[in-house]
Amino acid sequence: MTAEVLALREGPLGTERLDVSGPALTIVDEPFRTLVDVRGTTTAPVVDGAWTWRLGPDWWLVDAPASDAVALESPVATSLRSALPGASVVDVSSLRTVFVLTGPDARAVLAHGCSLDLDPRVLPVGACVQGMLAQAQVSIGRTDADALRLHVRASFARHLAAWLRDASVEYL
Repeated sequence: MTAEVLALREGPLGTERLDVSGPALTIVDEPFRTLVDVRGTTTAPVVDGAWTWRLGPDWWLVDAPASDAVALESPVATSLRSALPGASVVDVSSLRTVFVLTGPDARAVLAHGCSLDLDPRVLPVGACVQGMLAQAQVSIGRTDADALRLHVRASFARHLAAWLRDASVEYL
């Protein structure tokens, strides 16, 4: 039953997928990540296999692999709630979607519509910044020297996917 329910899901892009590939650039979407917003703790939440992005002094976004559970809330949110008493822990998996850019040209593509300095010396691996990209509010986290993860509200996913396709044309 669980597999059938999960197969019915559609991400913010509907049935289409963002899949851009060139010699020095790859862009894909990961619509079903487990995303948990944690506020009210200065201690970084720790979840195995997840990225934890600091969005503010006591504000974190946990970016974990998709859950196989069919539930109103992800198991990650439930475990964080018990591990961080007093903190606000909210499952925002359906609020945002994730785009992953990899390759030496990833930063150049984002520079077309983002004024943030994404140089690895300024934004090291494990760090995250928030700002505007193509008139959409995004969080951008670095997972490797040439790998960036964009978290955007689901309502802007189609707009940002179209913009990423257009901005990446010269790199393909």
